[in-house]
Amino acid sequence: MDRFEVALYPPLAECPPERRSYRQAHLAINGQSLLELVRTAEEPWARAEYLERLPEFENPDEFRFEPGDYHYLPASWLLLPSLELLGRPRDPGFALELGDPRRSKATVLGCTCGIVQCWFVQVRVTVRAEVVEWSEFGQFHRPHWHYGLGPFTFDRRQYEAQLVPQEAEPGAAPDTAR
Repeated sequence: MDRFEVALYPPLAECPPERRSYRQAHLAINGQSLLELVRTAEEPWARAEYLERLPEFENPDEFRFEPGDYHYLPASWLLLPSLELLGRPRDPGFALELGDPRRSKATVLGCTCGIVQCWFVQVRVTVRAEVVEWSEFGQFHRPHWHYGLGPFTFDRRQYEAQLVPQEAEPGAAPDTAR
């Protein structure tokens, strides 16, 4: 059985001035930061796309394409009473065909610009009687990128306990693995 963890951190300081700062919910699977897991999974895809698109730019130094370039989401998006991580995700905000699988996936990481839907990672969350499963990780705007993460199977009681809002520990600092 895999282990799911949520840690709350102080409001995001890097938020653009036009966006309101928010308390981040850092997600981890089996003790590993979700951001690191995604960064590792995206590395070959991002590198290949970077090399493919590089000739389009007059100044290569202006073209930045980094794997795992995300922020954790606001706690209010992920923790109860939100059902985002309990198999009832919000609409991703794009016009999609009714059968598009991205419509029914949860958003777990958002863009560093402060607008979550700009560049984001989704996962299929399947809730069963005793377990919750995460599978089919993907970058919304790059459906051809295959992450090879999961499926992860969590004990439902342990998983749901992590979704209960709690205060951050005094002196907690944001994830500095980036």
